[in-house]
Amino acid sequence: MDATVVPGATGAQCAVASLHVLLVAPYTPRGGGMGRIMAYLAAQGPLAGVLFGMVESRGNGHALLSLWYCLSAALRIVRASISNNPPIVHLACGDGGSLARKGALLVLAHALGLPTILHLHATDAGGLRTGMSHHRRGLIAFCFRHASHSIVLSPEWRQWMMQDLGVTPDRISIVRNGVPQPEVARCRGVGPIFTFLFAANLLARKGLPDLLHALASMQPADATCSWRLLVAGGGDSAAPRRLAGSLGIAAHVHFLGWQERPAMSSLLARADAFVLPSHHEALPLVLLEAASLGVPMIATRVGAVPELFVDGQDALLVAPGDLQALSAALLRVMTTPTLAAWLGDNGYLLYRRCFGMENFVASIREVYARATACGR
Repeated sequence: MDATVVPGATGAQCAVASLHVLLVAPYTPRGGGMGRIMAYLAAQGPLAGVLFGMVESRGNGHALLSLWYCLSAALRIVRASISNNPPIVHLACGDGGSLARKGALLVLAHALGLPTILHLHATDAGGLRTGMSHHRRGLIAFCFRHASHSIVLSPEWRQWMMQDLGVTPDRISIVRNGVPQPEVARCRGVGPIFTFLFAANLLARKGLPDLLHALASMQPADATCSWRLLVAGGGDSAAPRRLAGSLGIAAHVHFLGWQERPAMSSLLARADAFVLPSHHEALPLVLLEAASLGVPMIATRVGAVPELFVDGQDALLVAPGDLQALSAALLRVMTTPTLAAWLGDNGYLLYRRCFGMENFVASIREVYARATACGR
């Protein structure tokens, strides 16, 4: 996806936009929540007075093809730098190759005199802290120190940037993700079978094998209780299919593949509970999307999740990899309707207080103002 003006912005609205921003992110399914949050932000451009351009940075093919998209993004930045309205360059970055690609693009934008923002969505704080060579840490520190401003999702990441990378506190902002209010309505108790929903790319760190094991070991006190698991996510499903078969639960597990937002919203609206037992996360966007529909959630204490969700109030939280606790949580939410309703209602109230788009966009606009003031 090359740079495009956000759909819904009329010519008049674009003409009065006070800011021009290039949003550089992986917008394909491979990009997961990182691309979705940037797309949600871009959709607010006409109302926020921002002319957004969406620039694909990775693509959905083999990793080697990401070099082509990175070069295309670099060319787009160069062209924009000599336009009549030079942009802010807002780069969404994760772990590994994502951080390397965005770091290179940031150095380019900085050299062209453009204000730059690094928006960190990395999932494994421990890996970045302990798994880097001195040389790699130096390169990452160079990139973040040259960003006009950085956005992180939690105090833990802010502390890492200050202590390990030497970034000054005034150039780091904590901004929680936001998601739009879905256009579908919540449907509670739509069928006799209790429906669990798992929605994520089929990566090992997302915890789908743990979920399958926990479901297989779940022993409902009421023998009439029946359940099914819907798995919505991109990636190779062969291994989890084999695992479900070996555990004897293949008939209960349905693999749906990647779902675009309208279909995903419908799945969430009709799910009885959402489950994401990840081993590493920053702030999973899909949890906020589930909360926006009042869906009871079971998640792990990773990233910013335990900072924002209270166990037993907004969600049921378990330690990553604790299969016994995960199985118990699944059983509790399935067999205790009052608990499920309590979690769903409180999750929705938390969404309204903290994760709506209005607060998110206002926070991002403030970061843009700081980056513009900082300049190079």
